[in-house]
Amino acid sequence: MQKRTRLNFLLGTPDMTDTTHLEAKVLLLDHDSVHCKTLTDFCASIGLLALLRTAHDAIASLESNKDLAGVLLAEDMPCDGPDGLALAQAIHKLRPELPIFLRRTSTRGLTASEQQAVGHQWQSDDIDGLRASVERTIFSLRYPTALVDGIVDLTTSALRSMFPNALVQSESPYVVHDRIIHGEVSTLIPIESTWCRGYMMLQTEESALRQGLVQGLSFQGVGGDLNFREINNLLGETTNLIWGAFKNRYIPPQAFANQQTQVPIVINHAHKYISFGSPDPQLCIRYQLTDPGRLGAQALVIVQRFIFNLHWSPEDFAVFAAAASEGTPTGDLDLF
Repeated sequence: MQKRTRLNFLLGTPDMTDTTHLEAKVLLLDHDSVHCKTLTDFCASIGLLALLRTAHDAIASLESNKDLAGVLLAEDMPCDGPDGLALAQAIHKLRPELPIFLRRTSTRGLTASEQQAVGHQWQSDDIDGLRASVERTIFSLRYPTALVDGIVDLTTSALRSMFPNALVQSESPYVVHDRIIHGEVSTLIPIESTWCRGYMMLQTEESALRQGLVQGLSFQGVGGDLNFREINNLLGETTNLIWGAFKNRYIPPQAFANQQTQVPIVINHAHKYISFGSPDPQLCIRYQLTDPGRLGAQALVIVQRFIFNLHWSPEDFAVFAAAASEGTPTGDLDLF
């Protein structure tokens, strides 16, 4: 993802009511050159990063991309079945959480299984209808610019504290509908405020984290001979540091509402799958940690996700943030 400039946060306090339109990654499966150009331009205009693939590459692309937000598919896409609907059903079977936007090229009715796989249909000349479906589905949650910039800022500071010898860079924040876990090591911590309730996750590959420690990215004496429990503890401490900064900046001291609804969290380790019981998109940010003295060395990637599945009210965040800006500035962190 292309990096997003964060001048608003760096130059002053942004409008707390402003929301940012984050990027999202989608598979674009269309063989018609005219429609490919139209859809590529459409994706660029609305904030979608389109991965143009053939039907032959579609399933493999699902394996290599675990952070998708949807699929754009032509009904007459050449594939193993009679048309693109066979491919739609195959994709839905593998990743049912991904919304599929089907460009209709016929007038036939869809079967029950086809309707279950395809949540959104649009005619080739109705790009406005596609835009409305994408806005309603992929971008169903909007995130305040001040919040997103603040999360990146406090997380980057925490990572630099835990990995003082690393160059820490954040990629552009984006939204995902995928529920696939990145890597083998994950942490999960509840986030509860008057304006949100949900979870924050950190995810990384154990081998990459261990290699980063071998390279000396963390504190002196923390090397690559750690066992997996110590690796887990290191990521857990990092998570706690980020949570402490988030709590200090964004969680007011007022009592919470009495309604504390919970939903089951489903984790399938064999498929690296986690579900929070909500179809809403998740805020995702990838951080790359590299050794500034080793150009070209493989980066340690830490993926951060925010899942506001229990309560989400950006309007209440704006009220809280505005009140906080009138008192003590929230830009200075008291890290735990």
